[in-house]
Order: sequence, then structure tokens, then C-alpha cells
Amino acid sequence: MNSVIQITTATTGTVTAQDTKQDLVIVHDAAALTLTIQMPASPVDGQTVIVTTSGGITALTLSAVVGTIVSALGTLSIGSTGRYIYSAVQNKWFRF
Repeated sequence: MNSVIQITTATTGTVTAQDTKQDLVIVHDAAALTLTIQMPASPVDGQTVIVTTSGGITALTLSAVVGTIVSALGTLSIGSTGRYIYSAVQNKWFRF
């Protein structure tokens, strides 16, 4: 992937990653009680989704329409980042 799309989220809610075939960085810049991230519905091999927070996320839900998420995070502490990469061969999102 060559280009990156950055999405800034509100304090709570759901972010649905679009099928742009681009790497995605989700920046969460406020303390949150809950945040749900829906992975792209048609991911391509090697596509990444990165979630970063400066305020912390107390309840993080990651879900995938296609494949499964290996080692899904449930929270992110202040200043933390979670990175996921999609493997088309294994049909899985891996945390790295």
C-alpha cells in the first residue's frame, strides 16, 4: 500500500473502514469509553489498519466482515498503538 487515509474519531462511536485498498490510520485524540472499529469489508493482502490514541480507549471492539482478527485488543492505554495487517492467504488480520 502506498497511500494512507487518516480518520480522527470522536469520544465514542463506531468507525467503519472503507474499501479504499489503502492503509488506514485511526487517530483517537480524546479519552473514550467505547470505540468500535469495523475492518474493511474487502481487504487486500498486506493492507494495514493502525489505531492510535492519545487519550486512551477503555472498551475497544474490533470486528471483521471478512476473515478473523488474531489477538484483538480490548483496550488501549494513553499513547498506545495497535497495528493489524491482513493476510489474504490465511484470511486473517494479524496484530504486529
